[in-house]
Amino acid sequence: MYTFKRVPREKYDGGCNILNVYEASKEGEAVFPGQAITLFGQPDYFTEDYENIFSMVVEASKERSEPVYLEIYHGPSGPAIGGNNDEAHKAAAEELAEKIRAAKPSDYDWEGVYEDIPVNIRMGVRNGVPYNESDFPEEFDEDMF
Repeated sequence: MYTFKRVPREKYDGGCNILNVYEASKEGEAVFPGQAITLFGQPDYFTEDYENIFSMVVEASKERSEPVYLEIYHGPSGPAIGGNNDEAHKAAAEELAEKIRAAKPSDYDWEGVYEDIPVNIRMGVRNGVPYNESDFPEEFDEDMF
């Protein structure tokens, strides 16, 4: 069992997507930042870019093991955990994902743009209830995607 704590971004030396916390779920996308905030506080940053909404770094420690550093973020693949692609990071990421999914989301509001379409998106949690709304341009043609 791992212990997780927030650490400065400088501890994270980069990596790749280890796992997606929620697969293709609008509700999952909306609750994910709120759950991370509940567990670890405000992220290192929020942006208005849907493919880079937020990020924070945590340390995963386990007795008699070196700590591993993981990034909790919403990127191009959605809500995810990143780090090195080795067994220690994968095991810590799996446990962290379970902890995140079990957390009650904190309230927050986010508004930004998914530039590929482009579409304006508003999502967040208000009084414990997630929301995820999109405003598509008038000229949007679903058949293009």
